[in-house]
Amino acid sequence: MESYKGIVLEGVFAVAKPAHTSSAEVLEKLQTAFASSKLLAPLLHSQPKRPSKSDDQLFRMGHGGTLDPLAAGVLIVGVGRGTKHLQQYLACNKTYETIISFGASTDTYDCTGVIVEQAHPTHVTKALVEDKLALFRGVITQAPPIYSALKIDGKKACEYAREGKELPRQLASREMRVDECTLLEWHDPTQHNFLWPGREGAAPVPAVKIRLTVSSGFYVRSFAHDLGLACGTHSHMTSLLRTRQATFTLNDPPECPDLVPALTYEELNAGQHIWEAKLQPQLDRWIKANLPVEGHINGRSMDTRRALAEEKVNRPKQRFRGEWVADTKQERIKQQGGKFKGKWSRKPATNNTHVDATPY
Repeated sequence: MESYKGIVLEGVFAVAKPAHTSSAEVLEKLQTAFASSKLLAPLLHSQPKRPSKSDDQLFRMGHGGTLDPLAAGVLIVGVGRGTKHLQQYLACNKTYETIISFGASTDTYDCTGVIVEQAHPTHVTKALVEDKLALFRGVITQAPPIYSALKIDGKKACEYAREGKELPRQLASREMRVDECTLLEWHDPTQHNFLWPGREGAAPVPAVKIRLTVSSGFYVRSFAHDLGLACGTHSHMTSLLRTRQATFTLNDPPECPDLVPALTYEELNAGQHIWEAKLQPQLDRWIKANLPVEGHINGRSMDTRRALAEEKVNRPKQRFRGEWVADTKQERIKQQGGKFKGKWSRKPATNNTHVDATPY
């Protein structure tokens, strides 16, 4: 790593988030791991001071698309200049593998919620599920779950639900695109131990494992809920794994050369020499593909500034009260009868003579 001494490494990478861990907790772990890293020390010393942040948030860092605590898998992270590129990952396709259990639906549409409806799923078969999956391929209309971060009148829908309040209006259904919807596994009622809401063990109900490749904004929980209804019963999501987002994947080695494997918690816990060896070439490639723009002042290149200056010279002048409008802001204010009070104007001298206001 000594060869990278003094070179600022920054960019976008991915972490394999474990289940039952929030996206914010992943960033906290990365902040702790990066704090003592020699590989990222040049970045730490080159970035502006962050007085508004707590002492444990040393690096400018963010994630490109949050994952629910229940979910595991690819979480895209940006560090340094990479944080400004995270927006492009919010609209990309994502691939998930989810476990869906039949027989009950919950208020959250997953196993963390409270059961609201139940139905015996004895008629649900592998053939029935495969037949109904065809309804969810292509362009579909999906209603978001109430327990979501979508806002209504400036307040998250999940906050209304947690407070026991009705939504001011129903969440609008949205058009989604499903490129893949494949049944990977079928589990008979006695062949699995998937968690059941409100109890410690599993329930004797059928379950399926499905792979989905979907557009941005797709709710797998809503899909799990709707699949049960399509099969004439109720269902909920038991687990969720995001296996791919954009060019980042869980597989290491990746399934094709264009994909980038995510850092795992095992690698982060194994020590700096392990995760640095994996992260260094990823950030190096990102920097070469996203070189900083040189010669910009206030966000404008020299060519842009030159074109604007020429445009200003050639721009037709306007008249004001019979004369040409002044060129500078200070002259225009005076021309219109105002008084310029900019930082270059002198303030009138004040009389500092002390007057004793004590009454006699």
